[in-house]
Amino acid sequence: MEQKKSTQKRHQLLNAALDVFSLYGFSGASLDEIAQIAEMHKSNIFYYYENKEALYVEVLTTVLQKWLAPLQMLEAELEPEEAITNYLLQKIEVSRTQPKASRLFALEVIQGAPHIQEILKGPLKKLVKRKAKVITMWQEQGKLSKQIDPELLILNIWAITQNYADFATQMEMVTGKTLRNRSMLQRVLQHTVHMMLYGIVPRQDEINATEATVVTAEPAQEAQE
Repeated sequence: MEQKKSTQKRHQLLNAALDVFSLYGFSGASLDEIAQIAEMHKSNIFYYYENKEALYVEVLTTVLQKWLAPLQMLEAELEPEEAITNYLLQKIEVSRTQPKASRLFALEVIQGAPHIQEILKGPLKKLVKRKAKVITMWQEQGKLSKQIDPELLILNIWAITQNYADFATQMEMVTGKTLRNRSMLQRVLQHTVHMMLYGIVPRQDEINATEATVVTAEPAQEAQE
């Protein structure tokens, strides 16, 4: 019973820390405010963590685990169109449901990632290299364009999907909506998948459809004249 209570308190503390760190970053965050939100005495924080940095790194590590989980599912046995589509959808869902986590990671990276450099240069780099090889295999099989850089594709997917969390305010100012709006969520999902898979230049089937529409419209216009 005591262990369960301790686990709940720790979870409560991590959630409170995420709230504060995602707003102010490591330097600007206050342990007093974290303790207040977690509904515990400040001294109790040190029961779980040695200092503020240890708490911050724990929050960041938890964020990274959730953030990278969808990438783990990218496997060579899957069809690339389906696999990349699912990856995009999962990443957008993370941005929708955990925007604070995404913003915290962005704040850390913008400052040069001083607290997680070893993770980025170690486990994260290895994961990206491994998944880039999956993309390379799809290219060799003729399933993806060879003009695509596998590592940069992964970085591009991160950028475009995390944008909806990190720059939610900008999105709301420009469009009047965020991912909390159901119609905007559907709009974002359809647009992001289409752009990442097919680009912005019209495909041949779209060109053919447009030409057919023009040809059909011309006789009708002539008849009116």
